Amino acid sequence: MVRGTVLARIRGILAMGTTGILAAGLLWGGSPAPAVEPSSAADEAPLLDAGSPAGKKFRASGRLIGGNGTTCTATLIHATGKPDPADKALVLSNGHCVSDSMKTNEVIASESAPAGWSFTPAFFHDNVSEHQRFPVERITYATMKDIDVSVLQLSATYGDLQKLEVTPRTLSAGRPAVGSALQAAHAPTDGVQDGKRFLRLSDCAVTASSVSLHEYTWLWEGATRTDCLGISGGSSGGAVTATDGNQLVGLINTVSTSGYLGCGLGRPCEGSPSGLVVPKDNTVYATPVDAVASCLDERGLRLDKQGCRLDRGQQVNVTASGQHTQSETSQGRARWDAHITPAGDQAHAYVTFKSGPLGVIDCKKPEGYAKPQPLTSAGVDYDELLAEEDNIYVLCVVGGPDNTLRGHGWDTSFAHPSYAYARVDNTAPSVPPQVDIERFGSGAEASYWVRPVYAPWEITAYKVKYGPEATIDCADPEGYRHYLGVPTTLKASEGPWTYCAIGYDNADNPTKPAAFALPSTTR
Repeated sequence: MVRGTVLARIRGILAMGTTGILAAGLLWGGSPAPAVEPSSAADEAPLLDAGSPAGKKFRASGRLIGGNGTTCTATLIHATGKPDPADKALVLSNGHCVSDSMKTNEVIASESAPAGWSFTPAFFHDNVSEHQRFPVERITYATMKDIDVSVLQLSATYGDLQKLEVTPRTLSAGRPAVGSALQAAHAPTDGVQDGKRFLRLSDCAVTASSVSLHEYTWLWEGATRTDCLGISGGSSGGAVTATDGNQLVGLINTVSTSGYLGCGLGRPCEGSPSGLVVPKDNTVYATPVDAVASCLDERGLRLDKQGCRLDRGQQVNVTASGQHTQSETSQGRARWDAHITPAGDQAHAYVTFKSGPLGVIDCKKPEGYAKPQPLTSAGVDYDELLAEEDNIYVLCVVGGPDNTLRGHGWDTSFAHPSYAYARVDNTAPSVPPQVDIERFGSGAEASYWVRPVYAPWEITAYKVKYGPEATIDCADPEGYRHYLGVPTTLKASEGPWTYCAIGYDNADNPTKPAAFALPSTTR
């Protein structure tokens, strides 16, 4: 498949009005329009009262205004919970709250935050007069590689927040087990009425742990699957704790959006030894925080701290299309299309590879990697054959100092490999084509307005043709052309018409042709 096809289709769908796709999975809130329809009161998590026990527990959480004005949730944190009042305060949220276009392997460390970013703690519905915004001055850390986290430095000190009776939370060094009862505090905006967009509380439980997860261009490890309800855009970065505990064990990250199908943006999918797992609607995932905990000390986040497990962004650069493809293409068997280059001033003279299904392959284990090959400044291409079976596959890429795969340099490299991914899909879409037909005007002036209806991520493109009912055969492949987003207008008086549509997924698997009848004005 041609590079960039998937992204082009996504952009095309967004341009044609399916705007909910972008914000529906990862849970930042967009502006100005909500990404989903307003939910019913029964779907909403209850608002937190400032004076309630849960309100006091989650007073350190609140509204984050981040990249491009998006709304998320963040929490004041500290290694011990007893900071020096003069130290600049740190808040924890998701990486995608910093940027919704972070790449698969991107890491941001110690950059100035753009103007306009802010954090409002104790963001309850019944203490609005106490709300105070604190500017974010620095992106201490942000990534969506392996985990979806950001640590942001405020211009305010811990002492400034203490004046509002806001004290920091500590982070758990472990992860919650299956069946553990959880509480999640978050401030959803999408689907929530104006005047009610404040901190809410979801009571839920862990339904799976240490999940390998793929969504859009991102690969995450160690995710926690939950049954939390009432989650929507703005909930991103929401604080997750054990019901009977105070330490953060995770952050709300993404949700399997109701109404979408298959795997894609807004529909994260799990990898497993038994194959790809498509979660049920409204499944919510939390990203772990134990790696962040390993890098905190009394003075802040230290990437050079002994035992710190956060990725510093020092591995090789990988450029790949993230292709969705059938195993057999017009050019033959589908292949990887990755290009690898050295990362800045890092001493990666050699590079090694291995690949396998998501949820099966462990890129951090040296077993299975090929013999290292030299890595020059011009880079190396990796175009080996992709597997033939339907699945999401991960390419593990590690740069190192020599061709031995042994020693401290390689051990350090294996701790944070780089990735590429590809989706092999030989299965036709699971739903038939649908079209939206509107009739307007009357009598001799009556016309039809026709357009195909997408079904992300099972049908993302169409080919169509149309003609008088007596002359067109939808089963005949001749005459079909790509639908480019412009609805068709047909005069009813010239009918009856037949409109033919074939749907395609991102791997170009077609549906069976579908025929739609448009009667004439005389019928």
